[in-house]
Amino acid sequence: MTKRNEILLLQIIEASGNFKRLTREGLTFKEITNLLIKLEEKEQITYHKGKIALTSIGKEELKTQISLIKNPNKEQWISPENKSRIKKYERNFIFLPLNSELDF
Repeated sequence: MTKRNEILLLQIIEASGNFKRLTREGLTFKEITNLLIKLEEKEQITYHKGKIALTSIGKEELKTQISLIKNPNKEQWISPENKSRIKKYERNFIFLPLNSELDF
């Protein structure tokens, strides 16, 4: 687990966000749990009345290391979506759907 994942988790906790971002980054729930335990051992987070909150140490760590999770490359902000692309046809191509495919 990288330092980037720790800082990302601190940011999610500060913003009361969702852990799904970490799963999109490729972490399993077990790895997220291990990260939470590690951050608690470092006294960067605390549990209070069933909620997770950052300590002053965690806030300071997030402030100093925030550059690890920022992505300055704007081309990587939005990735192309290729699964909905259709095959390119010739200019004079006529598409005739089957009657069973028509849905009115």
